Amino acid sequence: MKPSMLIFGEDWGRLPSSSQHLALALQKQFRLVWVNSIGLRQPRLTDLRRLLRKGLAQSHSAGEHAPFPVIAPKVWPLAQSRWLQRHNRQQLARQLQPYGDFDYIWCALPSAVDYLSLYPKAEVIYYCGDDFSALAGVQHQPVVECEQRLLARCQHLFCASETLLHKLPHANASVLPHGVELVKFSRPQPRPDDLPEGPILGFYGSLAAWIDFELLHQLAQQLPQCQLVLIGHRGECPDKLLRLANVHLLPFKPHQQLPAYVQHFDVALLPFKRNAQIAACNPLKLREYLAAGVPVISSPFAALSQYRCGIATGEGWQGFVTQIVQTLQTKPHRAGIRRQVAGESWQHRADSLCQRLQLPSCKLQ
Repeated sequence: MKPSMLIFGEDWGRLPSSSQHLALALQKQFRLVWVNSIGLRQPRLTDLRRLLRKGLAQSHSAGEHAPFPVIAPKVWPLAQSRWLQRHNRQQLARQLQPYGDFDYIWCALPSAVDYLSLYPKAEVIYYCGDDFSALAGVQHQPVVECEQRLLARCQHLFCASETLLHKLPHANASVLPHGVELVKFSRPQPRPDDLPEGPILGFYGSLAAWIDFELLHQLAQQLPQCQLVLIGHRGECPDKLLRLANVHLLPFKPHQQLPAYVQHFDVALLPFKRNAQIAACNPLKLREYLAAGVPVISSPFAALSQYRCGIATGEGWQGFVTQIVQTLQTKPHRAGIRRQVAGESWQHRADSLCQRLQLPSCKLQ
């Protein structure tokens, strides 16, 4: 019989996270049950309407397109009172009761620590993909306190980057870097009709507080011959950037459509601000850019150091402009860029995880 694993992750299907990719690669090895995000900050009164909408939406769509059960938890995030904490555990226990016991609990969010007592015999895995003490949108003090309790309870710690590994003390810790869907991003796709003509400087993902929008504004002004293409929800992208003639904000695209876009970028950008969150990051899109064979210009962060071909870092907009102009002139060999991630599929990562848990290979038959 396959071992069972309960996964506390992000909302299934909202955005493709590393835990979702790994779960899909692990499903032949484990009986999986997924619990959607419990939240990393306490709701305010202004959040009540949004929480109600989310609850109604999850009750109808939780688990859509998932190959295993997905639970939309009916709990109050980061509850402080003992009564509410007990109520939360009782609620989730009722929702999980049909699935029996679990051999492993996978925690991608520190807030899961309050529910480990439901399965005291399970081995606990903390998979840390972010520096939660610096992550935007997180209520840092209670989340860090949850993380400390989780570190004391878990038997296995896997970190997405060396920076996180050095930050978090644990006797059984190792790095489990992000992977990539190699076939999806490397298989040639036709050029989408909504891409502009001309050299494309491209980015897709969250246009959030950690993006250096002033840098992007300068790039668009200094390189008028290039088209700056941003793909995703507008988020915090400022009006003054979007008013520039060579800046194009394309709507959010489902993940399966992104390879067709990134393959036709001339340069892929990682235009991050310099802060603690970015210093510890290991973004999924980095390997997706590389699997597509696209050269990358990025703000500096440690996880870039393992790659050489087609990777350049820039300090400020002047450094980015210099690297972009040089890259457009030299046109790095795309096959060489792709080869760097040839052994970094999500299946490779799942196999590595099984080996460290001393389980048989997870390879799909």
